[in-house]
Amino acid sequence: MPDAKQNGAQEQFITEPISVGLPWRLLIFTGVLFTLSIFIYFGLHFGYASYLDSRSQKLDIQLAQLSNSVSQEDQQRFIAFYSQLSNLKQALGMHPFSGNVFSFLEANTLPQVFYTEAQYSGASSGVSLNGVASSLTTLAAQLAQFNKAPQIANASLNSMSFDPKTSIVSFSMGLTFQSDFFSKPQ
Repeated sequence: MPDAKQNGAQEQFITEPISVGLPWRLLIFTGVLFTLSIFIYFGLHFGYASYLDSRSQKLDIQLAQLSNSVSQEDQQRFIAFYSQLSNLKQALGMHPFSGNVFSFLEANTLPQVFYTEAQYSGASSGVSLNGVASSLTTLAAQLAQFNKAPQIANASLNSMSFDPKTSIVSFSMGLTFQSDFFSKPQ
């Protein structure tokens, strides 16, 4: 009886023999891919490269013809002129536009406020203003107007004096502009 049990167990675990070899579908797929890539390589190498070379030669010929049509003296003058323009653009790009202050003050000053003195400081990007306002309320409104302006980083009242007889307020105020305010014309 032990032999019958043993034969039944062997029959239960007997499997078909595994064939060892390359899968033919994978081999055909890689062969097609390889052939396609070789075809594309040679097409680009011999077809497109020769097209680009002939196009480059035509452009070189056109460039030589254009170069010959402009005299050497004209070329040198053009290069000097272009160099001057480039240097001027660079110099103006670094130049602060302090004239922006005038247009800003014109647009943001209340009608009841008059300036008697203005001092511009390029190093601190600021302006010190001395002036006269018709009342304390007008001076406060002017300071609030400056603080609301997006061009101003800080507006401060340095000093003021009030004349009770005429209700006129003399003041000194400092304005500090944003860093990019003077970089381009307003």
